[in-house]
Amino acid sequence: MDDASRVFPPLPSDEELKTLYPSNMELLNVQILFRHGERTPVRARFQTWGLPPFWPFCKIARQFTQTIVTYPNDATTPFEYVRRLESVAKDLPKNVPVPASGFTPGQSDDLCMLGELTDLGRETGFTVGDRLRWLYINKLKFLPPLFTDHKYFYFRSSHVARSNETLLSLFNGLYPPTFRKDGLKPTVYTRLFPQENAYPNDENCRRLSELGFMFTEIVANRWNPILADYPSSKLTDVLPNGVAIDGSPRASGVFDTVAACVAHNVPYPEGFKDERVVKEIRDAVMDEWYLGVQKSREYRTLAVGALAGDFLYRIKLAVNADKASHGSKLKDLFATKEKFEPREKAVKLALYGSHDTTIASLLCAMEAFEHKWPPFTSELKFELFGHSKPVEVPKPVDKPTVSTSESEVMNTPLRPAGFVSSKTKREYFVRLTYNDKILKLPGCAKEGDHLPGDSAFCTLDAFEKVINEFVPQNWELQCRQNLGKPVLDNAEIADEFSKIPRAEGALMAKPHA
Repeated sequence: MDDASRVFPPLPSDEELKTLYPSNMELLNVQILFRHGERTPVRARFQTWGLPPFWPFCKIARQFTQTIVTYPNDATTPFEYVRRLESVAKDLPKNVPVPASGFTPGQSDDLCMLGELTDLGRETGFTVGDRLRWLYINKLKFLPPLFTDHKYFYFRSSHVARSNETLLSLFNGLYPPTFRKDGLKPTVYTRLFPQENAYPNDENCRRLSELGFMFTEIVANRWNPILADYPSSKLTDVLPNGVAIDGSPRASGVFDTVAACVAHNVPYPEGFKDERVVKEIRDAVMDEWYLGVQKSREYRTLAVGALAGDFLYRIKLAVNADKASHGSKLKDLFATKEKFEPREKAVKLALYGSHDTTIASLLCAMEAFEHKWPPFTSELKFELFGHSKPVEVPKPVDKPTVSTSESEVMNTPLRPAGFVSSKTKREYFVRLTYNDKILKLPGCAKEGDHLPGDSAFCTLDAFEKVINEFVPQNWELQCRQNLGKPVLDNAEIADEFSKIPRAEGALMAKPHA
């Protein structure tokens, strides 16, 4: 397994940039959905093999700063403190607290919480921001060189700390301290858990949770016999009960821990260095997480449709702003049911801190998934372009001067009809890039659905059609519909699920990695 962390390719040359960003295409809006940086495993696993639950890779996070109020004058002041982690001793009477240790006994400094962004994760987040600065500020001059105003930006993160911290690291690379106006701080938006859509929120969507259970059972029925064979035979030293989709630990949890080990150069069991073992576990886990998005419109609608609708919303805001700036008659791009006065203005750059499952699910929904797990700090980029296309307007044919002489009329030469191009038509295109690779969406492949000669530039209409295929009308309402029913939009999947042998009266339980 060598793809846990993102590998950054060389920055494009000036000639390559001219091809990537043609001079006749005006960049209007960029939205980037990115996975957080490298983190520790979300659960402690392989402890019997020797892997400790606490990893010493959080030196930066160890130094905490909080804002406190100084009484009685209510003045706020930074307050710094050092964090130490505590555990419970296993070789002493129950519940006796002891300082947590890392890879060696007594190593109590710089320890990370489970699932915490590590120093490496902060560094790679900064790298992403630095590369964005190079592209959009230094080369394309799309963004202002100094952060002096909020008006060009929208920043949002999931409520999970590692996503927010990666966003801040990225911003620090995009606008280092010397390139910010004194006292101006970025505004980062976060949603309440019940309304969160920065990842598939099955905790607050009962129907999505049900569908997830169904697809997990299908995948377990397909893959458990395969995993019980070769992978389990190579992992008996760490997984004596074998590896399974619904095992303990689950296959997804095993995969997560090994990926974190690889990213941080931490030793892990030899069995996971077998390419066939890794491939079969990875393929099984990807089916567990993403088969539903690929096979059920209802599933992808509830999983990532609301977030996709957010992207489309900001694209429409940018298009409307561009039309207004060109003096065009403003065509309302919002459907009748969406008509309202937007409370927000169009921005140039929107950044969304999210997770691997978000990115992969969106790629699946748009039929652009290459069946590879998104590495840490992966980014899915939406770029909106404006293009002024000359419109040929017929020039009226000159008429002869009125004459009483028929021969004079017949012999008056007429200037040939021609065309003038004094008018232009504003067109809009959307291009997607995933980890520096330009994507070509199947939904934009037909002639007329993309820029002539380059199918990577989707017409706005074609892109909107792709996205609206899985945008929910009312996410909260649809999360309460069809409860207790099988998969309704894929008869083959529903039939497969119905034939899975299970104990009478057995209930599906929420999986834990």
